[in-house]
Amino acid sequence: MIDLHGQISLGFVKKRRFTGSYQGMRYLLQKKETEKADGEGEPRTETVLEAIVWPEPMSFEATEEEAKVRRKFPFHKDGLWEATEWLNQMYEERYR
Repeated sequence: MIDLHGQISLGFVKKRRFTGSYQGMRYLLQKKETEKADGEGEPRTETVLEAIVWPEPMSFEATEEEAKVRRKFPFHKDGLWEATEWLNQMYEERYR
């Protein structure tokens, strides 16, 4: 089970991406700015936490996009723990 409590904080992710691996699955957590249209059609920037998983042994850059699975979470403390739960779910579904 992936448990990131005590290993990662939003302050860290604000500055750089966090990578790790677990029993055949690699993962990355990073801050991402996305554009989202508001109700009036005006684009606005939204900060999200992006989680990405892919199979070992290749690095993120060397892995084909088709092999990566991405999901976005709110960029706050609860979003970080939601992302951790999702990483564990992805491991159970795809790598166990």
